[in-house]
Amino acid sequence: MSGTSIWNKLFTAIRGGASEVGEAIVDQQALRILDQEIRDADAALAGARQELAAIMAKHSLATRRVAEHDAKIKDLEAKALAALKASREDLATEVAQLIANLTNERDAEHRQAGEFGAYVEKMRKDVAKAEARIRSLRQQVDMARARESVQKAQVSASIASGGANGKLETAVGTLNRLKARQDQRAAELEAQEQLAEASTGNDLERRLKEAGIVPDAGSANAVLERLRKQAAE
Repeated sequence: MSGTSIWNKLFTAIRGGASEVGEAIVDQQALRILDQEIRDADAALAGARQELAAIMAKHSLATRRVAEHDAKIKDLEAKALAALKASREDLATEVAQLIANLTNERDAEHRQAGEFGAYVEKMRKDVAKAEARIRSLRQQVDMARARESVQKAQVSASIASGGANGKLETAVGTLNRLKARQDQRAAELEAQEQLAEASTGNDLERRLKEAGIVPDAGSANAVLERLRKQAAE
């Protein structure tokens, strides 16, 4: 395998790892990124509305100019007819030229008004679609945020439960250690008592009594025997 191939594979692996890290970061910041994207979309939509308003104004002005041209043309046509009736061909021809010029201007304005009108209708539909999509996205983000809050609460509850269980286990362990220390202390005290009895001779007396060599005056049998003797006297 060539050195170049090895380096290519290494760089590919590094890029893949970086991509995974990047995706993890994006996932962690998903809601924040979505909020920013919605703000960007809102800003773009505001710009589109401004552009739509400007085009609507141009459409309105173009439509108004068409109406004004129509009114002027109608007035000039009446004057041209009057000139013809007065046998003023020269004036009628001059007015006819004005009518032709205004008609061309009116037709151009009419075409422009039509283009503006079509663009306004298209932009209105596009703006409405964008508003609907942003509204839907905002609702989805709100639901995602609600789910995120619920899941965080569930995780916190799970952690708290695990912590409580851990604390209970710790408490049980502490009690067991305490009991073990108490048992050890009791055994030590008993051993010390036995040593003390041995040093005073009490231990020997106790062992003689336990062996039955020396009668135990405080035992039930000894008491019963003493009472029998009293009864026989």
